[in-house]
Amino acid sequence: MTGRLWILWALFLIRGSFYSTMMPLWEGWDEYAHFAYLIHWNEHSTLPRYDTTVSKEVEESLQNTPLSHELKWMGPGHLTYEEWWARPEAERTRTAEYKALVPPLTFYEAQQPPLYYWLAAVPEELARGWPLRSRVLWVRLFTLLLASGAIPLTFLAAKHVLGEGKAVFCAALLAIAPGFAIDSSRVANDALAIFLSAAILLILVRKGPGWLLGIALGAALLTKAYLLSLIPAIIWLRRRNSIVPVLLAIAIAGWWYIRNVMLGYSFSGWSDRGSTAGIAGAVMQVNWFGAANVVAKSFLWFGGWSFLTLKSWAYMLLEAIGGLAFAAALPTRGLAPAWSMAGFQIAAMGYGILVSWAAHGIGNLPGWYLWAMAAPLALLVAAGLGRWTIALLVLLGVADVYGAAALMMPFYSGFVPRNKANAFHFTEALGRLNTPVWLAGLWLLATVGVIVTAAYRSARSRARTLREIPLSHPAI
Repeated sequence: MTGRLWILWALFLIRGSFYSTMMPLWEGWDEYAHFAYLIHWNEHSTLPRYDTTVSKEVEESLQNTPLSHELKWMGPGHLTYEEWWARPEAERTRTAEYKALVPPLTFYEAQQPPLYYWLAAVPEELARGWPLRSRVLWVRLFTLLLASGAIPLTFLAAKHVLGEGKAVFCAALLAIAPGFAIDSSRVANDALAIFLSAAILLILVRKGPGWLLGIALGAALLTKAYLLSLIPAIIWLRRRNSIVPVLLAIAIAGWWYIRNVMLGYSFSGWSDRGSTAGIAGAVMQVNWFGAANVVAKSFLWFGGWSFLTLKSWAYMLLEAIGGLAFAAALPTRGLAPAWSMAGFQIAAMGYGILVSWAAHGIGNLPGWYLWAMAAPLALLVAAGLGRWTIALLVLLGVADVYGAAALMMPFYSGFVPRNKANAFHFTEALGRLNTPVWLAGLWLLATVGVIVTAAYRSARSRARTLREIPLSHPAI
Protein backbone atom coordinates (compact mmCIF):
# COMPACT_ATOMS: atom_id res chain seq x y z
CA MET A 1 0.00 0.00 0.00
CA THR A 2 1.18 3.51 -0.83
CA GLY A 3 2.63 5.66 1.92
CA ARG A 4 -0.05 8.27 1.32
CA LEU A 5 -2.70 5.79 2.33
CA TRP A 6 -1.01 5.29 5.70
CA ILE A 7 -0.88 9.06 6.13
CA LEU A 8 -4.58 9.48 5.30
CA TRP A 9 -5.52 6.62 7.61
CA ALA A 10 -3.54 8.19 10.47
CA LEU A 11 -5.05 11.63 9.79
CA PHE A 12 -8.55 10.18 9.99
CA LEU A 13 -7.76 8.53 13.33
CA ILE A 14 -6.57 11.89 14.66
CA ARG A 15 -9.73 13.59 13.46
CA GLY A 16 -11.94 10.86 14.87
CA SER A 17 -10.12 10.94 18.20
CA PHE A 18 -10.96 14.62 18.46
CA TYR A 19 -14.66 13.96 17.84
CA SER A 20 -14.67 11.02 20.24
CA THR A 21 -13.23 13.25 22.97
CA MET A 22 -15.15 16.44 22.17
CA MET A 23 -18.68 15.04 21.83
CA PRO A 24 -20.46 15.01 25.21
CA LEU A 25 -21.62 11.82 26.86
CA TRP A 26 -24.56 10.26 24.94
CA GLU A 27 -24.51 12.90 22.19
CA GLY A 28 -23.91 10.17 19.63
CA TRP A 29 -27.11 8.84 18.03
CA ASP A 30 -28.65 6.14 20.31
CA GLU A 31 -25.29 5.91 22.07
CA TYR A 32 -26.56 5.34 25.60
CA ALA A 33 -28.66 2.37 24.41
CA HIS A 34 -25.74 0.82 22.52
CA PHE A 35 -23.44 1.18 25.51
CA ALA A 36 -26.09 -0.27 27.82
CA TYR A 37 -26.12 -3.33 25.52
CA LEU A 38 -22.40 -3.83 26.20
CA ILE A 39 -22.87 -3.57 29.95
CA HIS A 40 -25.76 -6.04 29.87
CA TRP A 41 -23.72 -8.57 27.92
CA ASN A 42 -20.72 -8.28 30.23
CA GLU A 43 -22.86 -8.56 33.36
CA HIS A 44 -25.30 -11.26 32.27
CA SER A 45 -23.84 -12.95 29.14
CA THR A 46 -27.34 -12.86 27.61
CA LEU A 47 -28.92 -10.83 24.82
CA PRO A 48 -31.33 -8.13 26.03
CA ARG A 49 -35.03 -8.01 25.16
CA TYR A 50 -37.32 -5.03 24.81
CA ASP A 51 -38.50 -5.39 28.39
CA THR A 52 -34.98 -5.70 29.83
CA THR A 53 -34.11 -2.70 31.99
CA VAL A 54 -31.07 -0.56 31.29
CA SER A 55 -28.33 -0.64 33.94
CA LYS A 56 -28.68 1.77 36.85
CA GLU A 57 -25.31 3.29 35.98
CA VAL A 58 -26.45 4.35 32.51
CA GLU A 59 -29.87 5.40 33.76
CA GLU A 60 -28.42 7.68 36.44
CA SER A 61 -25.88 9.13 34.03
CA LEU A 62 -28.75 10.32 31.82
CA GLN A 63 -29.99 12.38 34.77
CA ASN A 64 -26.58 13.82 35.54
CA THR A 65 -25.44 15.04 32.14
CA PRO A 66 -26.90 17.49 29.59
CA LEU A 67 -28.88 15.83 26.81
CA SER A 68 -30.12 16.63 23.31
CA HIS A 69 -33.69 17.66 22.56
CA GLU A 70 -34.16 14.22 20.99
CA LEU A 71 -34.15 12.72 24.50
CA LYS A 72 -36.88 15.01 25.87
CA TRP A 73 -39.22 12.01 25.67
CA MET A 74 -37.53 10.70 28.81
CA GLY A 75 -39.46 13.31 30.73
CA PRO A 76 -38.71 15.24 33.95
CA GLY A 77 -35.34 14.62 35.51
CA HIS A 78 -33.50 14.86 32.21
CA LEU A 79 -32.03 18.24 31.29
CA THR A 80 -31.32 19.51 27.77
CA TYR A 81 -28.14 21.48 27.06
CA GLU A 82 -29.99 24.78 27.42
CA GLU A 83 -31.59 23.75 30.71
CA TRP A 84 -28.34 22.33 32.04
CA TRP A 85 -26.14 25.36 31.42
CA ALA A 86 -28.84 27.79 32.57
CA ARG A 87 -28.72 26.31 36.09
CA PRO A 88 -26.12 27.11 38.73
CA GLU A 89 -23.38 24.49 38.85
CA ALA A 90 -24.61 23.14 42.19
CA GLU A 91 -28.03 22.39 40.68
CA ARG A 92 -26.90 20.54 37.56
CA THR A 93 -27.36 17.11 39.11
CA ARG A 94 -30.57 15.62 40.36
CA THR A 95 -31.32 14.67 43.96
CA ALA A 96 -31.83 11.06 44.97
CA GLU A 97 -35.49 11.78 45.74
CA TYR A 98 -36.05 13.20 42.27
CA LYS A 99 -34.31 10.29 40.58
CA ALA A 100 -36.68 7.88 42.27
CA LEU A 101 -39.58 9.49 40.39
CA VAL A 102 -38.12 8.60 36.96
CA PRO A 103 -39.38 5.25 35.59
CA PRO A 104 -36.69 2.73 34.60
CA LEU A 105 -35.56 2.64 30.98
CA THR A 106 -35.80 -0.49 28.84
CA PHE A 107 -33.92 -1.64 25.73
CA TYR A 108 -35.30 -0.29 22.46
CA GLU A 109 -32.11 -1.51 20.73
CA ALA A 110 -32.80 -5.15 21.68
CA GLN A 111 -33.50 -5.97 18.02
CA GLN A 112 -29.88 -5.23 17.07
CA PRO A 113 -27.71 -8.17 15.93
CA PRO A 114 -24.96 -9.05 18.43
CA LEU A 115 -21.61 -9.17 16.60
CA TYR A 116 -20.49 -5.60 17.29
CA TYR A 117 -21.51 -5.88 20.93
CA TRP A 118 -19.57 -9.12 21.37
CA LEU A 119 -16.47 -7.37 20.03
CA ALA A 120 -16.89 -4.04 21.84
CA ALA A 121 -17.74 -5.80 25.10
CA VAL A 122 -14.08 -6.84 25.35
CA PRO A 123 -12.59 -3.31 25.74
CA GLU A 124 -15.54 -2.35 27.98
CA GLU A 125 -14.82 -5.31 30.25
CA LEU A 126 -11.09 -4.54 30.28
CA ALA A 127 -11.93 -1.03 31.50
CA ARG A 128 -14.17 -2.23 34.33
CA GLY A 129 -13.62 -0.03 37.36
CA TRP A 130 -12.98 3.08 35.28
CA PRO A 131 -15.40 6.03 35.51
CA LEU A 132 -18.28 5.76 33.05
CA ARG A 133 -17.13 8.64 30.87
CA SER A 134 -13.66 7.12 30.52
CA ARG A 135 -15.12 3.75 29.54
CA VAL A 136 -17.38 5.36 26.95
CA LEU A 137 -14.39 7.22 25.45
CA TRP A 138 -12.39 3.98 25.42
CA VAL A 139 -15.11 2.13 23.51
CA ARG A 140 -15.61 5.12 21.20
CA LEU A 141 -11.95 4.90 20.21
CA PHE A 142 -12.27 1.15 19.67
CA THR A 143 -15.32 1.76 17.48
CA LEU A 144 -13.44 4.46 15.56
CA LEU A 145 -10.64 2.00 14.87
CA LEU A 146 -13.14 -0.54 13.49
CA ALA A 147 -14.67 2.01 11.13
CA SER A 148 -11.26 3.30 10.02
CA GLY A 149 -10.49 -0.10 8.53
CA ALA A 150 -12.81 0.87 5.68
CA ILE A 151 -10.21 3.38 4.45
CA PRO A 152 -7.51 0.89 3.35
CA LEU A 153 -10.15 -1.57 2.08
CA THR A 154 -11.77 1.15 -0.02
CA PHE A 155 -8.37 2.20 -1.34
CA LEU A 156 -7.56 -1.37 -2.42
CA ALA A 157 -10.94 -1.78 -4.11
CA ALA A 158 -10.60 1.57 -5.91
CA LYS A 159 -7.02 0.83 -6.97
CA HIS A 160 -8.21 -2.36 -8.66
CA VAL A 161 -10.94 -0.51 -10.57
CA LEU A 162 -9.70 3.06 -11.05
CA GLY A 163 -5.94 3.00 -10.49
CA GLU A 164 -3.85 4.34 -7.63
CA GLY A 165 -4.46 8.05 -8.29
CA LYS A 166 -8.21 7.93 -7.84
CA ALA A 167 -7.84 5.36 -5.07
CA VAL A 168 -6.00 8.00 -3.04
CA PHE A 169 -8.95 10.34 -3.60
CA CYS A 170 -11.31 7.63 -2.29
CA ALA A 171 -9.28 7.29 0.88
CA ALA A 172 -9.12 11.07 1.25
CA LEU A 173 -12.89 11.40 0.91
CA LEU A 174 -13.43 9.04 3.81
CA ALA A 175 -10.65 10.64 5.83
CA ILE A 176 -12.18 14.12 5.64
CA ALA A 177 -15.95 13.53 5.39
CA PRO A 178 -17.47 15.04 8.56
CA GLY A 179 -20.48 12.72 8.47
CA PHE A 180 -18.21 9.69 8.48
CA ALA A 181 -16.11 11.03 11.35
CA ILE A 182 -19.14 11.88 13.51
CA ASP A 183 -20.83 8.55 12.79
CA SER A 184 -17.66 6.60 13.60
CA SER A 185 -16.87 8.42 16.85
CA ARG A 186 -19.76 7.07 18.91
CA VAL A 187 -20.55 3.73 20.51
CA ALA A 188 -22.71 2.02 17.87
CA ASN A 189 -22.69 -1.00 15.58
CA ASP A 190 -22.77 1.09 12.37
CA ALA A 191 -18.97 1.34 12.46
CA LEU A 192 -18.56 -2.41 12.03
CA ALA A 193 -21.18 -2.34 9.26
CA ILE A 194 -19.09 0.25 7.42
CA PHE A 195 -15.97 -1.88 7.71
CA LEU A 196 -17.67 -5.10 6.57
CA SER A 197 -19.35 -3.40 3.60
CA ALA A 198 -15.95 -2.14 2.47
CA ALA A 199 -14.58 -5.68 2.80
CA ILE A 200 -17.45 -7.03 0.70
CA LEU A 201 -16.84 -4.38 -1.97
CA LEU A 202 -13.19 -5.41 -2.16
CA ILE A 203 -14.12 -9.08 -2.51
CA LEU A 204 -16.64 -8.28 -5.23
CA VAL A 205 -14.37 -6.08 -7.37
CA ARG A 206 -11.56 -8.64 -7.13
CA LYS A 207 -13.95 -11.52 -7.80
CA GLY A 208 -12.94 -13.25 -4.59
CA PRO A 209 -14.03 -16.78 -3.65
CA GLY A 210 -17.64 -17.46 -2.72
CA TRP A 211 -16.79 -18.86 0.70
CA LEU A 212 -14.94 -15.66 1.68
CA LEU A 213 -17.80 -13.51 0.43
CA GLY A 214 -20.24 -15.69 2.39
CA ILE A 215 -18.32 -15.27 5.62
CA ALA A 216 -18.13 -11.50 5.18
CA LEU A 217 -21.85 -11.33 4.31
CA GLY A 218 -22.75 -13.49 7.32
CA ALA A 219 -20.75 -11.21 9.61
CA ALA A 220 -22.48 -8.17 8.07
CA LEU A 221 -25.91 -9.68 8.70
CA LEU A 222 -24.91 -10.29 12.32
CA THR A 223 -23.96 -6.61 12.61
CA LYS A 224 -26.87 -4.60 11.14
CA ALA A 225 -30.16 -5.92 9.78
CA TYR A 226 -30.28 -3.14 7.18
CA LEU A 227 -27.38 -4.94 5.47
CA LEU A 228 -29.93 -7.47 4.24
CA SER A 229 -29.75 -5.17 1.21
CA LEU A 230 -26.44 -6.84 0.36
CA ILE A 231 -28.17 -10.14 -0.45
CA PRO A 232 -30.02 -8.89 -3.57
CA ALA A 233 -26.93 -6.87 -4.51
CA ILE A 234 -24.77 -10.00 -4.50
CA ILE A 235 -27.41 -12.06 -6.30
CA TRP A 236 -27.64 -9.36 -8.98
CA LEU A 237 -23.87 -9.27 -9.45
CA ARG A 238 -22.98 -12.96 -9.22
CA ARG A 239 -26.12 -14.62 -10.55
CA ARG A 240 -25.62 -18.41 -10.18
CA ASN A 241 -22.36 -17.93 -8.31
CA SER A 242 -24.26 -16.22 -5.52
CA ILE A 243 -25.73 -19.47 -4.17
CA VAL A 244 -22.72 -20.44 -2.03
CA PRO A 245 -22.11 -17.04 -0.37
CA VAL A 246 -25.81 -16.43 0.31
CA LEU A 247 -26.41 -19.87 1.79
CA LEU A 248 -23.24 -19.61 3.89
CA ALA A 249 -24.31 -16.19 5.16
CA ILE A 250 -27.75 -17.54 6.09
CA ALA A 251 -26.10 -20.44 7.93
CA ILE A 252 -23.99 -17.96 9.92
CA ALA A 253 -26.62 -15.31 10.71
CA GLY A 254 -30.00 -16.92 10.12
CA TRP A 255 -30.49 -17.92 13.76
CA TRP A 256 -30.60 -14.27 14.79
CA TYR A 257 -33.41 -13.40 12.37
CA ILE A 258 -35.39 -16.49 13.37
CA ARG A 259 -35.03 -15.40 17.01
CA ASN A 260 -36.30 -11.90 16.21
CA VAL A 261 -39.34 -13.23 14.38
CA MET A 262 -40.14 -15.63 17.24
CA LEU A 263 -39.92 -12.74 19.73
CA GLY A 264 -42.09 -10.51 17.55
CA TYR A 265 -39.23 -8.13 16.79
CA SER A 266 -38.35 -6.43 13.52
CA PHE A 267 -36.87 -8.63 10.82
CA SER A 268 -35.63 -5.86 8.52
CA GLY A 269 -34.07 -3.56 11.10
CA TRP A 270 -36.48 -0.74 10.26
CA SER A 271 -38.78 -1.23 13.27
CA ASP A 272 -41.62 -2.62 11.14
CA ARG A 273 -43.38 -4.53 13.91
CA GLY A 274 -47.10 -4.24 13.34
CA SER A 275 -46.72 -1.50 10.72
CA THR A 276 -46.63 -3.49 7.48
CA ALA A 277 -50.35 -3.03 6.83
CA GLY A 278 -49.95 0.67 6.05
CA ILE A 279 -46.79 0.45 3.96
CA ALA A 280 -48.49 0.11 0.57
CA GLY A 281 -50.62 3.19 1.15
CA ALA A 282 -47.61 5.18 2.31
CA VAL A 283 -46.02 5.07 -1.14
CA MET A 284 -48.26 7.86 -2.41
CA GLN A 285 -48.40 9.76 0.88
CA VAL A 286 -44.67 10.25 1.53
CA ASN A 287 -43.07 13.45 0.26
CA TRP A 288 -40.17 11.70 -1.44
CA PHE A 289 -38.37 14.89 -2.40
CA GLY A 290 -38.47 16.07 1.20
CA ALA A 291 -37.38 12.64 2.42
CA ALA A 292 -34.41 12.63 0.04
CA ASN A 293 -33.45 16.09 1.28
CA VAL A 294 -33.46 14.94 4.92
CA VAL A 295 -31.41 11.85 4.05
CA ALA A 296 -28.84 13.93 2.14
CA LYS A 297 -28.49 16.55 4.88
CA SER A 298 -28.13 14.08 7.72
CA PHE A 299 -25.66 12.08 5.63
CA LEU A 300 -23.39 15.02 4.79
CA TRP A 301 -23.35 16.84 8.13
CA PHE A 302 -25.52 16.52 11.21
CA GLY A 303 -24.33 17.74 14.60
CA GLY A 304 -24.98 14.59 16.62
CA TRP A 305 -28.22 13.82 18.40
CA SER A 306 -28.89 17.53 18.81
CA PHE A 307 -29.54 17.57 15.03
CA LEU A 308 -27.50 20.71 14.44
CA THR A 309 -27.44 21.71 10.78
CA LEU A 310 -25.48 23.86 8.36
CA LYS A 311 -27.02 26.56 6.16
CA SER A 312 -29.31 25.20 3.42
CA TRP A 313 -27.11 26.58 0.62
CA ALA A 314 -24.14 24.57 1.92
CA TYR A 315 -26.09 21.34 1.61
CA MET A 316 -27.36 22.32 -1.84
CA LEU A 317 -23.79 22.92 -3.03
CA LEU A 318 -22.50 19.61 -1.72
CA GLU A 319 -25.55 17.74 -3.05
CA ALA A 320 -25.11 19.30 -6.49
CA ILE A 321 -21.47 18.23 -6.64
CA GLY A 322 -22.42 14.74 -5.50
CA GLY A 323 -25.12 14.50 -8.16
CA LEU A 324 -22.67 15.59 -10.87
CA ALA A 325 -20.16 13.03 -9.63
CA PHE A 326 -22.63 10.16 -9.82
CA ALA A 327 -23.74 11.20 -13.30
CA ALA A 328 -20.15 11.45 -14.53
CA ALA A 329 -19.34 8.02 -13.08
CA LEU A 330 -22.00 6.25 -15.14
CA PRO A 331 -19.76 5.49 -18.17
CA THR A 332 -16.89 4.18 -16.03
CA ARG A 333 -16.36 0.44 -16.32
CA GLY A 334 -15.92 -1.82 -13.33
CA LEU A 335 -18.27 0.07 -11.01
CA ALA A 336 -21.13 -2.44 -11.05
CA PRO A 337 -20.38 -3.66 -7.47
CA ALA A 338 -20.43 -0.10 -6.14
CA TRP A 339 -23.63 0.82 -7.99
CA SER A 340 -25.35 -2.39 -6.89
CA MET A 341 -24.41 -2.10 -3.20
CA ALA A 342 -25.30 1.58 -2.96
CA GLY A 343 -28.47 1.20 -5.02
CA PHE A 344 -29.94 -1.65 -3.01
CA GLN A 345 -29.10 0.12 0.25
CA ILE A 346 -30.94 3.22 -0.95
CA ALA A 347 -33.89 1.01 -1.90
CA ALA A 348 -33.81 -0.54 1.59
CA MET A 349 -33.85 2.93 3.11
CA GLY A 350 -36.85 3.72 0.93
CA TYR A 351 -38.61 0.79 2.56
CA GLY A 352 -37.52 2.14 5.93
CA ILE A 353 -39.14 5.49 5.10
CA LEU A 354 -42.40 3.70 4.27
CA VAL A 355 -42.21 1.86 7.58
CA SER A 356 -41.54 5.10 9.44
CA TRP A 357 -44.57 6.72 7.82
CA ALA A 358 -46.86 3.75 8.48
CA ALA A 359 -45.76 3.41 12.11
CA HIS A 360 -45.18 7.01 13.18
CA GLY A 361 -46.40 9.32 10.42
CA ILE A 362 -42.81 10.46 9.80
CA GLY A 363 -41.89 10.42 6.13
CA ASN A 364 -38.11 10.43 6.34
CA LEU A 365 -35.15 8.52 7.72
CA PRO A 366 -31.76 9.60 9.10
CA GLY A 367 -29.13 9.70 6.36
CA TRP A 368 -26.35 8.38 8.59
CA TYR A 369 -27.63 4.88 7.79
CA LEU A 370 -26.23 5.50 4.30
CA TRP A 371 -22.69 5.60 5.71
CA ALA A 372 -22.84 1.81 5.72
CA MET A 373 -22.10 2.23 2.00
CA ALA A 374 -19.17 4.59 2.59
CA ALA A 375 -16.84 2.52 0.41
CA PRO A 376 -19.08 2.19 -2.68
CA LEU A 377 -20.12 5.84 -2.50
CA ALA A 378 -16.52 7.06 -2.23
CA LEU A 379 -15.63 4.90 -5.24
CA LEU A 380 -18.45 6.41 -7.32
CA VAL A 381 -17.67 10.00 -6.34
CA ALA A 382 -13.94 9.70 -7.07
CA ALA A 383 -14.67 7.96 -10.38
CA GLY A 384 -16.98 10.77 -11.43
CA LEU A 385 -15.00 13.79 -10.24
CA GLY A 386 -11.49 12.58 -10.97
CA ARG A 387 -8.92 15.25 -10.12
CA TRP A 388 -11.76 17.66 -9.27
CA THR A 389 -12.27 15.58 -6.14
CA ILE A 390 -9.83 18.04 -4.57
CA ALA A 391 -12.51 20.75 -4.71
CA LEU A 392 -14.96 18.53 -2.86
CA LEU A 393 -12.30 17.70 -0.27
CA VAL A 394 -11.81 21.42 0.39
CA LEU A 395 -15.55 22.01 0.80
CA LEU A 396 -15.91 19.03 3.14
CA GLY A 397 -12.96 20.27 5.17
CA VAL A 398 -14.52 23.71 5.51
CA ALA A 399 -17.86 22.20 6.53
CA ASP A 400 -16.10 20.01 9.07
CA VAL A 401 -14.16 22.81 10.76
CA TYR A 402 -17.03 25.30 10.67
CA GLY A 403 -19.57 22.76 11.89
CA ALA A 404 -17.52 21.56 14.83
CA ALA A 405 -15.93 24.87 15.89
CA ALA A 406 -18.85 27.24 15.29
CA LEU A 407 -21.93 25.04 15.84
CA MET A 408 -21.28 21.89 17.82
CA MET A 409 -18.81 22.98 20.46
CA PRO A 410 -20.37 26.34 21.42
CA PHE A 411 -23.81 24.71 21.69
CA TYR A 412 -22.67 21.67 23.67
CA SER A 413 -20.86 23.94 26.13
CA GLY A 414 -23.81 26.28 26.65
CA PHE A 415 -22.49 29.43 24.96
CA VAL A 416 -25.02 29.71 22.11
CA PRO A 417 -28.58 28.56 21.36
CA ARG A 418 -29.18 25.62 19.06
CA ASN A 419 -28.05 26.19 15.45
CA LYS A 420 -26.58 29.62 16.24
CA ALA A 421 -22.98 29.77 15.02
CA ASN A 422 -20.22 31.42 17.04
CA ALA A 423 -16.64 30.22 16.76
CA PHE A 424 -15.32 32.85 19.17
CA HIS A 425 -16.06 30.53 22.11
CA PHE A 426 -13.86 27.79 20.66
CA THR A 427 -11.18 27.87 23.38
CA GLU A 428 -13.68 28.22 26.24
CA ALA A 429 -15.75 25.38 24.80
CA LEU A 430 -12.71 23.11 24.79
CA GLY A 431 -12.39 23.63 28.53
CA ARG A 432 -16.03 22.87 29.29
CA LEU A 433 -15.95 19.80 27.06
CA ASN A 434 -12.72 18.52 28.66
CA THR A 435 -10.99 18.42 25.28
CA PRO A 436 -7.23 19.12 25.26
CA VAL A 437 -6.15 22.13 23.22
CA TRP A 438 -3.36 20.09 21.64
CA LEU A 439 -5.90 17.54 20.36
CA ALA A 440 -8.01 20.31 18.81
CA GLY A 441 -4.86 21.64 17.16
CA LEU A 442 -4.05 18.21 15.76
CA TRP A 443 -7.62 17.91 14.44
CA LEU A 444 -7.27 21.19 12.53
CA LEU A 445 -3.87 20.18 11.15
CA ALA A 446 -5.14 16.71 10.21
CA THR A 447 -8.09 18.19 8.31
CA VAL A 448 -5.76 20.39 6.28
CA GLY A 449 -3.34 17.49 5.99
CA VAL A 450 -5.90 15.31 4.20
CA ILE A 451 -6.35 17.93 1.50
CA VAL A 452 -2.62 18.52 1.14
CA THR A 453 -1.86 14.79 0.93
CA ALA A 454 -4.48 14.21 -1.75
CA ALA A 455 -3.47 17.32 -3.72
CA TYR A 456 0.20 16.37 -3.64
CA ARG A 457 -0.65 12.95 -5.02
CA SER A 458 -2.68 14.53 -7.82
CA ALA A 459 0.03 17.05 -8.72
CA ARG A 460 2.69 14.37 -8.72
CA SER A 461 0.62 12.20 -11.07
CA ARG A 462 0.15 15.07 -13.55
CA ALA A 463 3.88 15.87 -13.44
CA ARG A 464 4.73 12.24 -14.20
CA THR A 465 2.26 12.26 -17.11
CA LEU A 466 3.91 15.37 -18.60
CA ARG A 467 7.36 13.78 -18.33
CA GLU A 468 6.11 10.77 -20.25
CA ILE A 469 4.85 12.87 -23.20
CA PRO A 470 7.43 12.77 -26.04
CA LEU A 471 8.98 16.08 -27.05
CA SER A 472 7.51 15.72 -30.53
CA HIS A 473 3.99 15.73 -29.08
CA PRO A 474 1.87 18.54 -30.60
CA ALA A 475 1.12 19.94 -27.12
CA ILE A 476 4.81 20.69 -26.48
